[in-house]
Order: sequence, then structure tokens, then C-alpha cells
Amino acid sequence: MTNYDPYAREISVEESSDDATARTILMYSQIVSSIVEHRIAPGTRFREERLADLFKVSRTQVRKVLQRLELEGLVSRQPRKGVTVAAPTAQETKDIFEARRLIEPWIVEQLCQNCSRKHILDFKKIIKEENQAHQKGERHLAVRWSGEFHRSLASAAHNQALIKTMGELTLRTCLALLANKASTQVTCRNQEHREIIEAIEHKDNKAAARLMLAHLQHIEDSLELPSKTESTDDLDLLLLGLPLASPKTVKQSKTRRL
Repeated sequence: MTNYDPYAREISVEESSDDATARTILMYSQIVSSIVEHRIAPGTRFREERLADLFKVSRTQVRKVLQRLELEGLVSRQPRKGVTVAAPTAQETKDIFEARRLIEPWIVEQLCQNCSRKHILDFKKIIKEENQAHQKGERHLAVRWSGEFHRSLASAAHNQALIKTMGELTLRTCLALLANKASTQVTCRNQEHREIIEAIEHKDNKAAARLMLAHLQHIEDSLELPSKTESTDDLDLLLLGLPLASPKTVKQSKTRRL
């Protein structure tokens, strides 16, 4: 299966202890994972001192992570609130889906022309995992597999610019779904994923593009108007409720993946 990690970013870090650097990387990863799996809501406040305490890092390291998240459009700075998880507006949400409608039909058309059997099997494994997560009521896991389906399509097209773009668009879509109170079972329908892969497998580029457009439209149509976001500071539950890997397991190098 594709090992592409859409949440990995390569950055250069200043000389620091391996443990501190690993914890900084872990903090970034946990925040992004929480957004992807709909564990953390738009409007959630990130207090520097609280994050520093939770991940046992300095506030300087916390600021570095928050600055990167802000550049990626995942958090925003608001007067009297500080840094909060971003809540895309109605226009921003519209822009996200317009971009995806331009990109993803092209991706599946390219895969109809050139897609290995291995990639087809990988797609089917993702769909199977997503379906099993839905059946078990594991909503957060189902959301992750659903996003992985779309990112894996971009990865299989072997276009590095699109891989990066789709990673960012998928994350922004997660925020839009959260801000607009969309049901994950309604938005990314497992059957529609299966139909798209069947069209790719049969090299039917017109059907694949049509199905992808319809799929994206279904997701957008499931959204409600953005509601006022409620701020929360429940970072213990939203971040540390996830299984935490030991910082020592994070691969260290001069160029860090973050």
C-alpha cells in the first residue's frame, strides 16, 4: 500500500536534543491527526503554555509548530482568542471544492491510462478498511481511510505537485466538514469510492471522471452553512487521547520530517 504521508513536512531544525525535537514532531503530527480524524473541532484554542506542558517542549518549539500550521491554513490567530483551529468560511469551502473538481477528475483519467495492478489492489484495501471501520462504528478511523483514498489516488498519478496539493486540500476539506457539521457517513460514501476504482480498473476515463465529480458534489451538498464555533481548551482529550508513540521512535536526521 502507498506509504505516502500527507502530513509529513520537511523542515530544517536548529540544533537541539533529539528528545525535544522528536516531541516537537510528535506534537505537530498529533494535532494534524486530530484534525484529520475529526477529534478536534474548529475554534479549539491552542495555548502555548498548555501545549508546552503536554508535550514537554519549550514554548519556542510550540511557536514553531503553530507558525507552520498557520502557514498551512490549519490554524488562525484571532483577537482575544489567540491561535485556534481554523474554521473555513462558506466562500473558502466553495474554493476548496472548486479546486478539487479541477484536479481529481484529471487524476482518475490519468490512472485509467496508466495504473498498475498493485495500485488497484492498494485502492481496494483502503476501501475495505474504510468499510470495516464504518461497520465497527469507528468513525475517526473511517474518516482517516476516506481521506487516504483520495490522497492515494494522487500519489498513484506520480505528480509530486499534485500530491502536495491534494494533501493540503484534503486537510482543508476535513476542517470544512467539521465547520459545516457534515456527517462522515453521508459525505464520503464507500460505495462511490468502489465505483470510481471499478471505472479505473476498466480504463473508462469518462466514467471515472464523471463519478469523481458526482462524488465531490455529494460531499459539498452534504454541508450546512458554517455555524459559530465554540472555543475549547480540552487538549488532553483531543490530543493525548490518541495513542502516543515514544519520541525515541521518531527518526532523527539533520532534515526532519514534520
